[in-house]
Amino acid sequence: MAFPYIQFLAVQLGEREDRRRARRNLTLVRRNLRDTQDPFSVTDIEFMRCYRLNKDACQDLIAQVEVVMINEDVIKKIPPFITVLCALSFFASGSYQRGVGYSLMNAVSQATVSRSIKIVSNIVVRHFMKNCIKFPQTNEERGQFQEMFYNATGMPNILGVIDGTHISIVKPHENEHAYMNRKGYHSINVQIVCDQTLKIIGVVARFPGSTHDAFVWRQSALAHNMKESYEAGDHDSRLIGDSGYPCLPWLLVPLRSPTTRQEINYSSTIKVAESCVERCIGVLKGKFRCLLRDRTLHYTPQCASRIIMTCAVLHNITKHYNIPDAVPLWDDIDNEPAQPIDRDEGDVGETVLK
Repeated sequence: MAFPYIQFLAVQLGEREDRRRARRNLTLVRRNLRDTQDPFSVTDIEFMRCYRLNKDACQDLIAQVEVVMINEDVIKKIPPFITVLCALSFFASGSYQRGVGYSLMNAVSQATVSRSIKIVSNIVVRHFMKNCIKFPQTNEERGQFQEMFYNATGMPNILGVIDGTHISIVKPHENEHAYMNRKGYHSINVQIVCDQTLKIIGVVARFPGSTHDAFVWRQSALAHNMKESYEAGDHDSRLIGDSGYPCLPWLLVPLRSPTTRQEINYSSTIKVAESCVERCIGVLKGKFRCLLRDRTLHYTPQCASRIIMTCAVLHNITKHYNIPDAVPLWDDIDNEPAQPIDRDEGDVGETVLK
């Protein structure tokens, strides 16, 4: 009577061995593809379509990431350039990892793609972000920024424009309610500050989606720095925001109910300047489609935060290398009316990503 059970075990073991053999064969195929395929052999247009960076920018990034991987003894089961390209491909497409991993351009497993995303985003945020995303500090730097805005809008003393945008994430296991935004999906509320050229000069990606833009601003280092500079005597440096932000000597917002011609002209000029950061957010999401609403990041809030900041760094790298911007995807941008300021955030604001 034991024979049927033994036969069942034999079948199970045989099927398991077949699956192992299939995985080994797939690994060999991928390894052969990696060894024989040169991702840099494609045309410049095709390369930028896949990775958003041009070949020079990508090679520079690979070299810098490889140095960090060597210094920190990061496990390198595949070449560093494959690690970087896998991550860039995901950031650019926003596709599910299996779709990215099985493309001939990468020829790696889904697990390798996931590992690559985490490695690259960790390295970029820890080692490159401070140099790539910088708010103007010196008088000379601030003067240059102010001149750009004055030439474009006629408004003096403006350093940049600020706004918030929501990046969709999968339902987190902890503090789920804090990440549910006003539109009914889980997100991280990301604060973006940009200059007139759409270069990002400030980003905060550590607050859950239910928090208000004004709360994110009040908790940011930039808000404290602007206040300290003003109190130290710098009365000529300002930001522009929408009506969801508080009106401060160093933060200009449109009037809620302008009546006089002067007030109407002022508010109109502010709104024209606001479009700068809206375009920046549109270009950012157009380049790195993993940030789009329908490409929900299936990661923990902490990992999603690093991915968002990495995309902001990569956006600035494309500006540095004069890579053409993608067409803004206006339908995918959170261009909802500014929220009324809520000075009582409750306990939600305590959920902050470290």
